[in-house]
Amino acid sequence: MLESGRDDIRVVLVDGLELFLDGLCALIESEPGLTVVGRAADRSEALDAVRLQPDIILIELVLGKESSLDFLSDLLRIAARARVLIVTEVEDEELQLRAVRLGAMGVVLKTEPAMILFKAIRKVYSGELWLRRSLLATVMTGMC
Repeated sequence: MLESGRDDIRVVLVDGLELFLDGLCALIESEPGLTVVGRAADRSEALDAVRLQPDIILIELVLGKESSLDFLSDLLRIAARARVLIVTEVEDEELQLRAVRLGAMGVVLKTEPAMILFKAIRKVYSGELWLRRSLLATVMTGMC
């Protein structure tokens, strides 16, 4: 049993690519202790999906022609207990840093192995940050 008192970590997936969403959904569902409770391809669907009150929101930085950064705060307002983990192909650390400043608790690149994603989900769920060292250094430097 997880610390929340539920059997699984509840996850909402947000990505503009349907095939990627299908694969990520299957991957998450194959991992014990994780359950996908919703999925979305754009802003409108994401705002609806987070009403399911997930524990974790996995979201891509770029959703077609829109940026998830434009509505990240709305997602967190609707799902106040949820934690955001960016899962992206965007390697621009400035965009990743902006996501963290807006409330994301971690960043995983889509080039990472599945086990890294699972570990990141569990760490973020438990309240920890999940950032690469170079991004963490930038975050820490900005705090001083």
